[in-house]
Amino acid sequence: MMTQAQPLILSFNAIRAGDGHLVGGKGANLGEMTHAGFPIPPGFCVTTIAFQQFMDGCPTAAELYGLLDTVMPGDVDTARRVGRQVRDTLLDAPVPDEVARLIRQQWQQVGAGHAVAVRSSATAEDLPDASFAGQQDTYLNIRDEEALLDATRRCWVSLFTDRAILYRCKNHFPHRDVKLAVVVQQMVMAEVSGILFTADPVTGHRHTVAIDASFGLGEALVSGLVSPDSYRVDKRNRTIVERRIADKVVAIFPKEGGGTRQETLPDAQRAQTVLTDAQILELADLGTHVEAYYGAPQDIEWAMAAGQTYLVQSRPITSLYPIDGLQSPDGGLRIYFSAGHQQMMTNAMSPLGMACMQSFVPIGYDHARLTNTVVLQDGGHLYGDLTVPLRHPILRRIILRGVAQFNDLAPEALQLAMRRPEFQRPNTLSPSFSGLRWIARFVLQVQSALWRRDLSGYVEHVNDLIAQELQAAQRKLDETPVGERQVQAIVDVLQAMFVPVFTWVPMFVGGKIAHVLLGRLSRGWADAEDLDAYLLGLPGNVVTEMNLALGDLADRARRSPELCALFGQLGDDRAAWLAQAAQLEESGPFFQAWDAFLVRYGARGSAEIDIKTPRWYEEPLPLLKVIASYLHKAPGSHRTQEQALITAREAAVARLIAEANHGPLGPLRARLTKRLIHVAQTGDVLREHHKFFAIQKLRIVKEKLKAMAVDLTQAQKLTQPDDIWYLLLAELRALYRGDALEVADLVAT
Repeated sequence: MMTQAQPLILSFNAIRAGDGHLVGGKGANLGEMTHAGFPIPPGFCVTTIAFQQFMDGCPTAAELYGLLDTVMPGDVDTARRVGRQVRDTLLDAPVPDEVARLIRQQWQQVGAGHAVAVRSSATAEDLPDASFAGQQDTYLNIRDEEALLDATRRCWVSLFTDRAILYRCKNHFPHRDVKLAVVVQQMVMAEVSGILFTADPVTGHRHTVAIDASFGLGEALVSGLVSPDSYRVDKRNRTIVERRIADKVVAIFPKEGGGTRQETLPDAQRAQTVLTDAQILELADLGTHVEAYYGAPQDIEWAMAAGQTYLVQSRPITSLYPIDGLQSPDGGLRIYFSAGHQQMMTNAMSPLGMACMQSFVPIGYDHARLTNTVVLQDGGHLYGDLTVPLRHPILRRIILRGVAQFNDLAPEALQLAMRRPEFQRPNTLSPSFSGLRWIARFVLQVQSALWRRDLSGYVEHVNDLIAQELQAAQRKLDETPVGERQVQAIVDVLQAMFVPVFTWVPMFVGGKIAHVLLGRLSRGWADAEDLDAYLLGLPGNVVTEMNLALGDLADRARRSPELCALFGQLGDDRAAWLAQAAQLEESGPFFQAWDAFLVRYGARGSAEIDIKTPRWYEEPLPLLKVIASYLHKAPGSHRTQEQALITAREAAVARLIAEANHGPLGPLRARLTKRLIHVAQTGDVLREHHKFFAIQKLRIVKEKLKAMAVDLTQAQKLTQPDDIWYLLLAELRALYRGDALEVADLVAT
């Protein structure tokens, strides 16, 4: 029996935007749009809880997950073999009885006489849609119960395609943590369909609605099977400013018995316009209303049938920035790199959050205006201006290699921009004597890390350094009086991060170089899998340690059956839940560990680089939900899995050293291999320390800003404390100076 907090099925009417963890991104959007009153075909979502029941009901699930864990990054052959076995096994597994019963029941309510479309919906936490688009399946024109259940199962199983398996391996995402919801929606038997952008995706023009349209179902357009008609509307005056009528050779239509068929269109229809002027303007108006509701430009899928227009999906357009705020000071082409997108953070940041991140970077910082000329903000996003360094031959190579760590396609995109004639200008960057001295010192530190420095206890040294720096930051803010000087103190604390971080960055860079050198040294005799495995399960990595601590919290919760049962009733009122849990007799050990966890890791959270967003110590509900999900696993499974990684790492190291030790130069090669492994492992452990340090500093700064917000509200300079997040640091300083400032207007924009 599922509790209200663990629904197996949710109708669109019961879903809101915040339910992505249960119904995925598509499902949450459809629920929110239904709530807003937009013309959405009715439907429901089979939640991630149902998916988990499906996996739990498979008797060989543990064995299948074990097989998936054997797939190493880039090992296509093993991924194909294991993926086929996993998919074949799960396709034979039954849909749980209760899930099947509720699907049938909900289908009757939606309208069993109507065909439905069945689509996967990835959860934002587990499978960001931007990364996994197209990796799960869609089934159209489903007309009977068995086909519906089979399509649901096939959507679940599509999580284990070869591509999805390899993606998770590459990004070290545990297969066991994958979740998927399924959207079941009454299908529109579309006569025409298409895509609508409320801002032109080609020009970036915010006042232009762009509409693509084709005959039949939208799958022909989405899959690239057909060239659509294209229309442009100026939404300021509802004027159709452009029509491009394509030669539409084929279309996809539903078949009477279920499924779809591809049909060649008659010659007369191929050149016929898909939409009338009235339909074009109707779509433009509808898109404008959706954009106004969400407060951001939208990418909307639509369909028309029997004179009615339907919306079947809407998502924000994230490719429109930069916009007006990123002006070229010299009129030439400039290249900006989004800081948020490389962190997989596509949501807009708060103004104060962006101002704080700008303060982290001393290069280009303007202390008079409390802003940065190298790290700029626009449209709720931060951008690094790479124009000048990309024109420098040495810095260009460093940048291209650096961005490749975040996105494999980024270097080619930058190179394409650099080839444009308007970018071709001479290098104007000539480092000063102090700059050259800093570069020389950095290079020497990297060389020392590679070949000379004793790295024993180095990670512990970095941890001690971080603790000392955080204490100094707290002390500085506590000792500075509230007012204009405290704004400057916040900037000083944030900028003070740069120097300590660059005491261990040479070690991190040395580790990266050591990994590359090891690959070159071992070419021809080392197993490619060993060159990945020797970096697995390294102790001291802050993310690894945090995940293990989460698993330990779940194991502590297991010691109290009452607490475990209460986790099964976890709803949205976390304060009431925590109060009830604290009253349980055997919950003491769990909450002792819980408090310690929040001290160490509570500064983390979703979209954590934005200081406005709640941290775990402020809003622990997401953390509690993670622990609740851990309770579905075997006790100690996280430690068992970690030990398996450690065993694999140690075996890989032993094999690499043994393989190196052959031939006349074997002893020397083995010694060099051992050194490179040690340096690479130490550097890899430190790869998240800079971000962990930054997030901890933001926690200290945030608490001080919250106190300042209360003072400013009491002084009637802010309407409410949360208004502070919508001010820049310069505007906050102006408030304390007594400058005239229309705070309400700033907050509203």
